Amino acid sequence: MLNKNTYQAIMFADVSGSSALYKQLGNQEAKAIVDDVVSHMAATTIVHEGMVVKTIGDEVMARFDSAATACRVAIAIQERSSREFADIGLGIRIGIAYGDTVVTPNDVFGDTVNDAAFVAHIARANQILITQGVTDELDHSLAPQCQLFDRVNIKGDSEKSIIYRLAWESSQENDLSTRVMPIHDLTRFVATFQLTLKIGEQVICILPDQTPYTIGRDHNKVNLRMEHSVCSREHCHIEFRRGKYVLVDHSTNGTYVHEENKTPIYLRREEAPLQGKGVISVGQQVNPSNPWLIHFQH
Repeated sequence: MLNKNTYQAIMFADVSGSSALYKQLGNQEAKAIVDDVVSHMAATTIVHEGMVVKTIGDEVMARFDSAATACRVAIAIQERSSREFADIGLGIRIGIAYGDTVVTPNDVFGDTVNDAAFVAHIARANQILITQGVTDELDHSLAPQCQLFDRVNIKGDSEKSIIYRLAWESSQENDLSTRVMPIHDLTRFVATFQLTLKIGEQVICILPDQTPYTIGRDHNKVNLRMEHSVCSREHCHIEFRRGKYVLVDHSTNGTYVHEENKTPIYLRREEAPLQGKGVISVGQQVNPSNPWLIHFQH
């Protein structure tokens, strides 16, 4: 078979917690369990007409013609892992990407492979992370299980990409408060993912794909300009990460974040999530009479 370009879903599935298992059970017993997990991941792939490209230690790399099939295989792997191995501390980290690849008789290459490896690397145990390309291929049976997870620079890309978490747990499948659609259908769920800022009479609504959102004095570089003596040229920015909006300060005078009914937090070259309702004060302590006070709600 000659090398050929084709669209494929690439999955990396990695056993998490095996190091601790070796210490807990000893080499032979731990290896037998890990080998069983890897064998099951490979078998599940084959049963669903996927192709096991290779196994690397306790990781399986596989490819599928369909993004939906790759997601269903990932869900089946996680369901079995949660039933049989959670009590001994083992979990599976899975990353999936879909796009153009170069398929050879024994391997597969391309940016899609790199993207799948990247999201698998940032996944935590028992998580399935997928790229935008995967969500765009999913129909109504799987798309509602996709949750916005983070915006990251995938290796080699200058622009940030949105990463999704595929919620496979049965308890979450029918929870509309955590459901999202691919980004182009996000308006149906805007209340869940919108961050609202209010400064004076100005109201600003921010969605994940509009971040990073920069605040400062330099009108050439910021989204929200503040003509205040204690405000730096690029004082801070807000980004969407791991399903949350996070304020990142990189100023001289720092930023105060005061969530409702909580103690104010002072940030200087630090960061904090923006949760619920509260106020942001740049360069000085929170003062209700400050006309530059930014009210936020998420």
